Amino acid sequence: MTKEDTIYLSDSAAAIPKKLKLAFLGGGFESAVGRAHRAAVEMDQRFELIAGCFSRKAEINQSSALKYGISPDRTYQSLDQLLAGETGKVDAIVIMTPQDQHNQHVHTCLESGLPVVCEKALVASVDEAVAIYNKLSSSGGFLAVTYNYTGYPMLRELKHMIEQGRFGNIQQIHLEMPQEGFARVGADGSPVVPQEWRLRDGPIPTISLDLGVHLHMMIRFLTGETPEEVVATSSSLGNFKKITDNVSCLARYSNNLNCSIWYGKTALGYRNGLKLRVLGDMGTAEWVQESPEYLQIADNSGGKLIVDRASRELEIANSSRYTRFKAGHPAGFIEAFANYYYDIADALEQYSYNKVHSDSNYVFGIDESLEGLRFLEAIAKSSINKRWEKVA
Repeated sequence: MTKEDTIYLSDSAAAIPKKLKLAFLGGGFESAVGRAHRAAVEMDQRFELIAGCFSRKAEINQSSALKYGISPDRTYQSLDQLLAGETGKVDAIVIMTPQDQHNQHVHTCLESGLPVVCEKALVASVDEAVAIYNKLSSSGGFLAVTYNYTGYPMLRELKHMIEQGRFGNIQQIHLEMPQEGFARVGADGSPVVPQEWRLRDGPIPTISLDLGVHLHMMIRFLTGETPEEVVATSSSLGNFKKITDNVSCLARYSNNLNCSIWYGKTALGYRNGLKLRVLGDMGTAEWVQESPEYLQIADNSGGKLIVDRASRELEIANSSRYTRFKAGHPAGFIEAFANYYYDIADALEQYSYNKVHSDSNYVFGIDESLEGLRFLEAIAKSSINKRWEKVA
């Protein structure tokens, strides 16, 4: 880090790194993700949001900037204006536009030379991901994709336990992510209508791009194994016919890892029922996103244990960076998001020194996104062809 990259409080004080400066594309104040990202990027004082184009609608754009505390002269009406005004002034741009706009926006930002942080799913197809892969390979640009569930401390602890052999050979993982949004009705009995882009399916159904990406990423994150073949069924069960809203899948990963996966938006009573079970030949673990502070583990001698951030045998989740407040005062979704952004800050700082992506166990980009899209493409093909499909 150079002298210019630090702020000095006094001659005797320690140097404090400057905050990385961010611009948002999308993420209006009333959007599904905007305030979560804003809170996450600033929770650990690694970033500062200084500019943005928060919505194509002028009124929403201006009101979001006001609520985020962004100066009017750094609030832009289009991506082109944002890039013209902020390239060279911000350290990265965060893309939170609707998923079907990501491909164009990622390419445009990478061409400007700006590092990019993009909401999942990165893009809608394998071909689009390959094009981004090729662009990154030729340009040496920076791309991180936000798989924020991997930021939960107890999931990071579980990853460490698996790597240390606590559960022996991992034989099975069972994952589910049921939600209810496409089956809900409002007070007048009419369907609750989501954003318009969520009601369009491409070669990979939007439900897979929305939920399936997370489940693939969790298997990848925890085990490092890669998907090899799948057999799947999909259906339309909710209020919006001809839109895939329920997927069940059996998947074979490398190293003889067998996985069952279920995700959908027609499971009444489930707000976000993300749950996983890891089964090895020496023990098992279970984690539920609605109770994220706890990990239930069992061993092959009949022992059962529930651990949290205060448990003495932990080695990851009880570290100071995850203990913004002591155990028993639950941390949750936004804190997990902040953990992921903390690691993105480390990766961006390393990239600013040598223009090379640092190896990280916690930051994921084009490789993981491309693998995930190939996995989801195989699920879509299997649902249509009613047979096992290889993952390309």
